[in-house]
Amino acid sequence: MLGLHDILATMVSKTATGTKVLALLSQKGGSGKTTLATHLAVALGKSRRVVLVDTDPQRSAAAWARARESRLPELVEAAAGAIVATLRTIRATGPGLVVVDSMPSVQSDVSSIARASNFVLIPCRPSILDLRAVGGTVKLVKEARIPAAIVLTAVPPARGFGEASKTAEARKALAQYGLPVVRATIGYRTVLADALAAGLAVEEFDPTSRAAAEIRNLARIVEMQLWQDAPAAPALPRSI
Repeated sequence: MLGLHDILATMVSKTATGTKVLALLSQKGGSGKTTLATHLAVALGKSRRVVLVDTDPQRSAAAWARARESRLPELVEAAAGAIVATLRTIRATGPGLVVVDSMPSVQSDVSSIARASNFVLIPCRPSILDLRAVGGTVKLVKEARIPAAIVLTAVPPARGFGEASKTAEARKALAQYGLPVVRATIGYRTVLADALAAGLAVEEFDPTSRAAAEIRNLARIVEMQLWQDAPAAPALPRSI
């Protein structure tokens, strides 16, 4: 758990350099944290340095990064409890974006990573168990006072011009938690897993796919939240 010294050090470091930190957080397993962390790391790395920090002991993101022919994004493996020191070391090597992948974790780990971040994405599947479980993560992120949003993952295919009814119902259910739910959703698509198995991101594996377009849409939303012209980010709207 972060002490006062670490909290103050994090606050100073976040404003002292051009490095931004995006964290994928959820206390529930299987929500899509590693999938989003890896695909977003590539999508967001087209015009900037990206460092992927794997704090999950399973090291799934790290295994993917090591299997890549490309050496980008840069990879750092770290314990969740050492996130402040890890970010301090990364910032000392130059500006860019840090994407933090996390494990389904205890309260202290989620809080530590959230407080060290500039923006938090909370992946959530549109199932009743996931919709109930996400409340604990939302509470911790709110306590950290960090801008955050929920993103629906593994959603069923849309019908017609709108979202599938299950996705729309999940969006309504998530409104009770008081965090914005991003307009972009990530569908249940095997190409996301196929790309990772090949040591690639979907943008590299099948750039014309619907999955790649969805990741790009989400990446643009993240960019708008992390790189705003105003020195202090305004409160997030109900939907972004």
